[in-house]
Amino acid sequence: MNTYILHPDTTLHPFVQQYIVLENITSAADIAEKRLFTAGKQYLVFIQQGGLAFKPADHAAFELPEAAVTGPFTCRVDARVTGPLNAVIVQLNAYASHRLMGISMESVTNYYRNLAKVHPRWAQTAQELRTAMALDVESVRQVLDSALANLLANQTAALRQVDEIVDYLAEQKGKVAMLDLALRFKTSRHTLERQFMEVTGLTPQLYNRILRKQRYA
Repeated sequence: MNTYILHPDTTLHPFVQQYIVLENITSAADIAEKRLFTAGKQYLVFIQQGGLAFKPADHAAFELPEAAVTGPFTCRVDARVTGPLNAVIVQLNAYASHRLMGISMESVTNYYRNLAKVHPRWAQTAQELRTAMALDVESVRQVLDSALANLLANQTAALRQVDEIVDYLAEQKGKVAMLDLALRFKTSRHTLERQFMEVTGLTPQLYNRILRKQRYA
């Protein structure tokens, strides 16, 4: 089992947090050990070999296709590995999927979207990653930097205020009352909740709780 952590180009900050290359993963315990797919996180997942499936508590089980984005999990999730598993994983921040790909995250929470159906270019990226993994991990980083930089150049400006709200909550480590948050950003609580759900797939209250929990993890 090998794991490589790669740092994306600084121009992709804050949307892209890190790249994780997994080789010869044989069990769900290996996934848990890496602290991947935890509550509130978004990931792009490119399966190179083997299979990866999830069963969120109180939600339907699903298996990831070759290229997918997993929405944030709001509950405990059990993983199942069909191995050996080789995969490239991109850890995103809470608003990256919406901002870079225009995905409404409400439909992806505790689920996934097939990236090949989001845009045909992702199938090409998956193939480029397969070639890169046969070379070296630095080639993997270059492929991902290029693909994500292309998205960044065409990002949507819609609901940009949610980015600021997410960053503010993170700075405050989840210790913010919703009424105070609405007043600070000059919006109604209803509008705040609706837009926050569309961008992050979470309610601001739930995101707050996840941040507070992470403080003591």
